[in-house]
Amino acid sequence: MQFQTLVRSIDEDSITDVEVLIRKLRSELPQVYNAKSVEAFSDVFLYVLQIGVKLGYSPMMLYLPARPQVLPNLVEQFKKINMTIARREQHQDWFHDLFALFVGMASVLRLSWHDIERRIVEGKTDKLGDERR
Repeated sequence: MQFQTLVRSIDEDSITDVEVLIRKLRSELPQVYNAKSVEAFSDVFLYVLQIGVKLGYSPMMLYLPARPQVLPNLVEQFKKINMTIARREQHQDWFHDLFALFVGMASVLRLSWHDIERRIVEGKTDKLGDERR
């Protein structure tokens, strides 16, 4: 999966504080688990992309091949995501892990990257549409 289109669709000037984005991500993560839909995943993955851009990880997301972390089931995937976020202060490469876990989660959920990309690039996310306009 190439993430150029997704990363370049992010307007860095409109990104809020990273901690605010992390709180939003954590609060909406259960919706991804419950809905298991492109819409819910895209809304939350956009937070991940914005966090990456704000922290200066655009080159990593653009040019390094994504190495998805795929765990045996969705529950384990979510537990690892929450653990990665919770331990970010102690782990220097936490964003690499978070990004890889989200890339892997799309596979666990059997979602189409084409549909995810289209939804994010076209600005059709429910939660961030107002912030991006």
